[in-house]
Amino acid sequence: MAGRSYSTRLIAAVLGASLALSACGGSSEPETLRSVGAGSSQAEADLAKQAAALQKTILQGAIAGGVAGGAIGFGLGGSDDVGTGVALGLGAGALAGTYVAYVQRSYAGRERRLRQIKSDLDRNAAEMQTTLNVMNEVLVAQKAELDALNARAAAGTVDQAELQRELTEANGNLKQMELAIDGATRRQAEFAEARSLTIKRRQTTSPIDGDLQALSNQISQMRGIASDLASSL
Repeated sequence: MAGRSYSTRLIAAVLGASLALSACGGSSEPETLRSVGAGSSQAEADLAKQAAALQKTILQGAIAGGVAGGAIGFGLGGSDDVGTGVALGLGAGALAGTYVAYVQRSYAGRERRLRQIKSDLDRNAAEMQTTLNVMNEVLVAQKAELDALNARAAAGTVDQAELQRELTEANGNLKQMELAIDGATRRQAEFAEARSLTIKRRQTTSPIDGDLQALSNQISQMRGIASDLASSL
């Protein structure tokens, strides 16, 4: 189950081994989930950055990037200050507060709006793919570490402190994955709302329907990775 702080199997193995070897006094309290610690791998640090980036809405991404001319710039740095974004050239459209209102105010006509939304979807898809790659990398490494810890727990060579460190790390990575999924899902809702701006009169389909389906598939993959990690805890 996602979000739990301990691995029942690992704790049972460690406690069993401890009782077989010697009586141990005291018990450790669960540590708070951390974002990224000093001992984190590069992949874990990248995961935290990607999760933070996806927490920005599409419009916040544009404002943070300070990109003039209306291009949405997703990135890991920058300020979320709306005033700063407007000052850097996003214009009155940024004051609308939502992505769909921003596109409506900034672009006249369906074709211009369609081009911009499609461009933003392409940028978002690239950001999502980067996140998926990092999530997969973290998953593979984390499962290998948990498997090794499991084997050592069965042999009675893991102490509570080492167990706690590894589980805290794993749960921290799972939390970052969940944050990334949350951000991606909110962006999906923003693009779905903007879909109405791309539909011709008396038509029900949109040229971006394929892009929206691809985004849905990426989110499903992200959920699968997080579920895989959660099942290992």
